[in-house]
Amino acid sequence: MLACLALLGTHASPLAAQPLPDSVRAAFDSADVRARALAYWLQCVPTVARLRAAGQFGQAATAPKLIHCERLADGVPIGGVFDVDSSLRAVDRLQLVRLDGDRSPYIGAVDTMRVAAEVRLVRAVTQRLGDAWRRQNRPFSAIPIARVGGGSEVWVIPRTNRARMVVTGGDIGFVADDSGSMQIIADRSATWTQVPLPVDEPLEIISNTPLVPAVADLITARYQAEFGRTVSVRTPVMISRLVPGVDPATGARFVWEHSFGVGTVGRL
Repeated sequence: MLACLALLGTHASPLAAQPLPDSVRAAFDSADVRARALAYWLQCVPTVARLRAAGQFGQAATAPKLIHCERLADGVPIGGVFDVDSSLRAVDRLQLVRLDGDRSPYIGAVDTMRVAAEVRLVRAVTQRLGDAWRRQNRPFSAIPIARVGGGSEVWVIPRTNRARMVVTGGDIGFVADDSGSMQIIADRSATWTQVPLPVDEPLEIISNTPLVPAVADLITARYQAEFGRTVSVRTPVMISRLVPGVDPATGARFVWEHSFGVGTVGRL
């Protein structure tokens, strides 16, 4: 499956749009929950790194080096730093701040066993893919997020290797079972595609997943929307557009509008 990025208005005329079926909406929402958590991580990590360099967590030379980011159940964004022991099982010197205001310390409870498990899974994923992806010149981030229902997932999100480009598709999702063994829950590595990013035009991200867009493509859409772009994502059967608004469930500044039954996507 090949994904590409194109300007709006370059595709075949759609069929009459229909309401989004409940099952499709549920699948889309599940992917978007992951995309939003992953996009937050990508924004949070450099913020925490700057705070660490500025002495927020003590002298930069001696402050903990690992970074933790998460959005709490009530929507509060937090981030901070921590250490982990050589076995990757015990978290130490965890320091967190709220990222929705004056960076005040966050002193609520955090599941440090889950944080340590995320470190182990990120390490295992990086070791599994690192050499092969480096040989293919495919940089990536291995990002941990909380799993709905408990536990954690780690997603491999490709990064561009050239300026003014965007990578679409190519994401892989991992979980660890009770024994610590990794299991793949999604693998779209074969769809990895790097395409030019137009300077300021509206974007339509073409995702050749058969129904619901890839998690990586939803991340790209959210990331670009934050820069004020008009963004939509298209699969062979639906178009999803990010429009300004407030999501009452998450507080996000953009909401999705969907058109279903739009027909086969044209090609550039």
